[in-house]
Amino acid sequence: MAGAKSVITTGSEELDSRLGGGIPIPMLLLVEGDHGTGKSVFLQQITYGALKSNFTVYYITTEATVREFLLQSKRVSLDLTSYFLRGKLRVFPVHMEGAKWAKQIAKLLLHVVGDFMKRTYEYWDVFIVDSFSVLAVYATTSTVLDFLTLAKNIVSQDKVVILSVHPGVLSEEIMIRLRSVCDGYIRLKIVEVGGMLLKAMEVAKFRGALGPVDSVIAFDVDPAFGIKVMPLSLAKA
Repeated sequence: MAGAKSVITTGSEELDSRLGGGIPIPMLLLVEGDHGTGKSVFLQQITYGALKSNFTVYYITTEATVREFLLQSKRVSLDLTSYFLRGKLRVFPVHMEGAKWAKQIAKLLLHVVGDFMKRTYEYWDVFIVDSFSVLAVYATTSTVLDFLTLAKNIVSQDKVVILSVHPGVLSEEIMIRLRSVCDGYIRLKIVEVGGMLLKAMEVAKFRGALGPVDSVIAFDVDPAFGIKVMPLSLAKA
């Protein structure tokens, strides 16, 4: 781990403060959220903060090409391009749409990603899988549990692994295991408060935090700042 630090900053002082100081090291973090809840931006925010602190990030994406991923980050002022060009950020897109054999391939993907994570762990500090539910949807329960066991073992060596999931994709049995095994569990939702639609992080579990953690963090995505934390007084108004 770069600099032997105990937390990874998100790059947002306000968000770090609400999360008790940042993302603790080590950490296996589960981020659950539907489309439009800010999940990808949240993961890019963590990536940006980690890279700024000289950590190396490996990012598996099932939702974008490398170019699309870098453009998305640029649109919310979390420009990751220079880190990508220097090799501090490596992006690995996984695409299966439109292929008749996609289901057969998908059954193997989680095992392949796990093997890749194990073989490369000396080269990265943060490993993000966005989205884990796409990789795991056709996998057997035992394959998913094997992956989680592997992830826990790697995380114990002062690493951070982050898995994002879409609600309702994986079986409830697997989701219960996921939530229990992970050190951190954050749900992202859209909430209506006083006629306003806001995004909210519900922090259900966050082991190892350096300070107190807010159970609910209201936020919006600001093109100029990335994630912008909203005052709780406004969120509760």
